[in-house]
Amino acid sequence: MTETRITTEERCVIRELAKQVHDVSQRPDMEKKRELWFAHNDLKTTDPVVAVFPEMSWWEIIRPESLQCRSDEAREIEWLLRARLFRADVIRDDIPVENIWEVQKLISDTGWDKQNPNHKNSAFGNASYVDNCLGSVPLAWKNDFDFEARGMHFEPVIEEPDQLSRLGAPEIIYHEKETMEKLKLHQDLLGDILDVQLVGKKFLYFAMMETYSDFRGLEQVMYDVYEEPQMLHEAMAIMEEGYHRLLDQYLEMGLLTTNGNQAYNGSGGMSYTHDLPNENKVCTDLKDFWGFTESQEFTMVGPEQHWEFVQKHEKSVADRFGLTSYGCCEPVEDKLKYVLTFDCIRRISVSPWADIEKCADRIGKKTVYSWKPNPSYYLNNYKPDNTEFMEGYIKNMLNQTKNNCAEIVLKDTHTCQNDPLRFHAWVRDVRRWIDETR
Repeated sequence: MTETRITTEERCVIRELAKQVHDVSQRPDMEKKRELWFAHNDLKTTDPVVAVFPEMSWWEIIRPESLQCRSDEAREIEWLLRARLFRADVIRDDIPVENIWEVQKLISDTGWDKQNPNHKNSAFGNASYVDNCLGSVPLAWKNDFDFEARGMHFEPVIEEPDQLSRLGAPEIIYHEKETMEKLKLHQDLLGDILDVQLVGKKFLYFAMMETYSDFRGLEQVMYDVYEEPQMLHEAMAIMEEGYHRLLDQYLEMGLLTTNGNQAYNGSGGMSYTHDLPNENKVCTDLKDFWGFTESQEFTMVGPEQHWEFVQKHEKSVADRFGLTSYGCCEPVEDKLKYVLTFDCIRRISVSPWADIEKCADRIGKKTVYSWKPNPSYYLNNYKPDNTEFMEGYIKNMLNQTKNNCAEIVLKDTHTCQNDPLRFHAWVRDVRRWIDETR
């Protein structure tokens, strides 16, 4: 890790923002938001929770040119602090701003391909440091964009059954020296204002079909269901064993941090719960950890085949956790009979393409009903001065979920059309519609 130099001017900017974050975290409304999430995730309330994750829209909210700091490390810290303040003062959803400042352990891995271990992941600054999927995958997508076909070329790594022997659990690499250097920098800069804590991974997911499709190709996997079922069974068994081994490594190396607190959860939501440890400490038992899995690549595959080829393997791994979240963009209503067999299922994603009425009836109060409104409706059919369509859309969901522990999670907003204030207007309107419906 190269030496990081933060200038006196940058230090002043960052520390002033940190003081504002500290003050915001002490507001009474933040404690009310924490209490709401605890009750929600513990399935003790049917009061809807509203959460916004701007994702790519953040680049239109806090533009790079608006940052005052110039060094990369200082700019990252400044950006994160400003994002917290924007959430608290403008978005005003139900996600609380905490006084804790987490410094993540720097972790990489050698990849799933035993024949070609991806050691370059250990290069400092690689995205693997912040990649929350368990294990990196090969670059089967070639960087030669075909403008005529409007796509990129994919070359499968695994083409024949005997090539499955290439698959194996990655070896985890912890970059302790670089981590301690980063921790010291953040403690010196922020430690007297915010509670600086070193944490391992608090959010991770295992995606067997996603990982395997990156080797085999999704179209070919669909053919394999009928033409090479034994190969697909063998591949999923290898993936299951590999994910077990990955989790064992993280535990043995002390690289997981308990996450019953201010952690992102599943495909949207927060992890606050009294059913897991809700302070940051090294996780030594996965029963103290909230996991996440999905297999949206199998959206077009029927429930029985989905279970046969993927979900029974997911369940084997998911049942190691204290709590589990399931699902991303796939519609799950016809597959819930299998998802609900997971021992510790606690959050199920109800995507924009799911049948919300069937999901409401089948999920009941067994888990959190994590509804994702269609982000294109937010972008194209919602205006703060013309809310008729969005009002009907949201109220329909609210009427269907009166007996569920429901949350409304706005995400996948890859643009806000350069209008950051519309996030606040949307949250304000949704809260009014909740009051009118309940």
